[in-house]
Amino acid sequence: MGTREASFLLGISRQRLLVLLAQGRVKGAEKKGRFWEIPVSDSGMPVIIPARRGPKGMWRKRESTTPKMIHV
Repeated sequence: MGTREASFLLGISRQRLLVLLAQGRVKGAEKKGRFWEIPVSDSGMPVIIPARRGPKGMWRKRESTTPKMIHV
């Protein structure tokens, strides 16, 4: 999974995800050339390692159940 898909699933901006990747806080993520490969857990979400200090992360812990597309 790439950064665009992972940031959408987590409900955070792509830039914030890039900061987490640079800090090594995304479990199992590897950089291949210019791109990041981000693995997903059994729940279908990337795993973020919490920081030791500061506020608790506000990203989604599980996939949302709301519809992703609305037909009118």
